[in-house]
Amino acid sequence: MSSEAVPANPPLSVDASAVRGIAMQIVAVAGFSVMGMMIKLLEGRYPTSEVILFRCWPALIPLLLYLPMQGGFSALKTRRPFWHLVRTVSGLVSMFVGFYALSQMALADYVAISFTAPLFGTLLSIPLLGERVGVWRLGAVAVGFAGAVVTLGPLSGSLDPVALFALGSALGYGVAMISMRKLGATDKSAATVFYFTLGSGAVSLALVSMPGQWVTPTVDDLAILMGIGLLGGVAQIFMTEAFRLAPPSVVAPFDYTAMIWAMAFGFLIFGSVPGWNVFVGAGMIAASGLYIIHRERVRGIKRGRIKGSSL
Repeated sequence: MSSEAVPANPPLSVDASAVRGIAMQIVAVAGFSVMGMMIKLLEGRYPTSEVILFRCWPALIPLLLYLPMQGGFSALKTRRPFWHLVRTVSGLVSMFVGFYALSQMALADYVAISFTAPLFGTLLSIPLLGERVGVWRLGAVAVGFAGAVVTLGPLSGSLDPVALFALGSALGYGVAMISMRKLGATDKSAATVFYFTLGSGAVSLALVSMPGQWVTPTVDDLAILMGIGLLGGVAQIFMTEAFRLAPPSVVAPFDYTAMIWAMAFGFLIFGSVPGWNVFVGAGMIAASGLYIIHRERVRGIKRGRIKGSSL
């Protein structure tokens, strides 16, 4: 790999539209953080397939209400069904292992490890997108994965094998990122999210029909399960608008505000405080991710500002 020459690039301006995009991204991240907290509140009382079922089907309600703003059902036209399949499978696998890990781990630990998803996306862009990744970004990826090792806990003697499921979830989402970048060249994001949600919902419905995969929820838990899906759908809409209003290089760094929510929920609701390794590891991962975003911006690499939006 050759080192990356940095072309001239004008300073990134932040106008009123970008400010609105940043605000919507912060709200979206908060929404997804609350969704993660609600999944953890269930404490593994329900099969993962059942949680995914409620994550997908109720989410279609706000998405269908939002669809007219994206051009109606014509926005669901696609020219790349194969990449929709890749996105659905990778996203579904990511949810399965991720939701299981989330039910077993401290919230902040899980969120810190999930930050490695863009690092996987950067590495996978080499074989799957044919991108050239120079030594600077490869170095940032190496620092990020070193941070993941610190977060996993072997240096502090507290390695939790369940954390490997969280890492597997990040890998799955890294593949999903690649598929979304491929789809972004031809399809509107309404199609990407609709087919993913519908496909994942169909698979989870088939799975919960199997013996031992359905547990009738209590009234309180049913409210939580429905809230997971509805909140996930609404948060996705806010994220859609964020990426429509501003470039990814402007809004993507605010993904890391999830760590603030995770620590707050972990302390206030679950009574957990992250260990030193989580703070150090999360800082290393976030720094590497921000540096990769910076390098991609100055080199003019497009991260897939998906047509219409990024539902």
